[in-house]
Amino acid sequence: MALFSCDQENMGTLYEPDAPYVAFSSPVVSGNVLSAENNYSVHVQLVRSDFSAPATASVELEMNEIIEDVFDLESNTVTFEDGKGTAYVKIVPQVEPGQIDPTKNYVFNLTITGDNASELYNKTSYHASFRYSPIGTGTFTSVFFDDEWPVDIEKLEVGNLKLYKAKGLYETGYDITIVVEDENVTVEEQAAWYSDDYGDVWIAGSGTASRKVLTMSLEHFVPGLGGWPPETEVLTLP
Repeated sequence: MALFSCDQENMGTLYEPDAPYVAFSSPVVSGNVLSAENNYSVHVQLVRSDFSAPATASVELEMNEIIEDVFDLESNTVTFEDGKGTAYVKIVPQVEPGQIDPTKNYVFNLTITGDNASELYNKTSYHASFRYSPIGTGTFTSVFFDDEWPVDIEKLEVGNLKLYKAKGLYETGYDITIVVEDENVTVEEQAAWYSDDYGDVWIAGSGTASRKVLTMSLEHFVPGLGGWPPETEVLTLP
């Protein structure tokens, strides 16, 4: 198996390894879903150039502050069966499912090591998170902006936590995650809207839930510069 130039007038081989090699099937894969159905694990596909006999590949997972002590490789060694061109690296949780933070986007950077690693495709980055489901359109009343507007809401339930994602709550492209546990509401620090003067403006705060009404005291601020006094913001769920 070799890679060739697309210039038909000057057709030439760009990459033709001397020995069988192992590679990741894609350099970046986003949209992986963590769920009970897959035991909150991630499967990363490897491919190889020679199917004629069993083979192994060694893989390393680069740790970062989000995945450390939460996820790890099931094994650093992956085995290809005789005649098979694909095999899978398995990333598994090291904690109970309830201890996996559902608000995070988990990034797994992997490298194939060893003599049979492809020179061009020996690294990949997999992104995984929990999946929210749309539940309809709610209403947001903002004292900060002295206005009211509709907002599309998505929901995720993990254990006794209910997470709501307000799509573009203050501005398109800035989805806001709101966590409800019993009657307590938490909004972790997250970018919420863009200011021409200051760049990204963040919000954070807490509040209470009463049926479908989430009443929150939110501070709008610019990291490192300061912020505005907290204001009451109310989200009425669909």
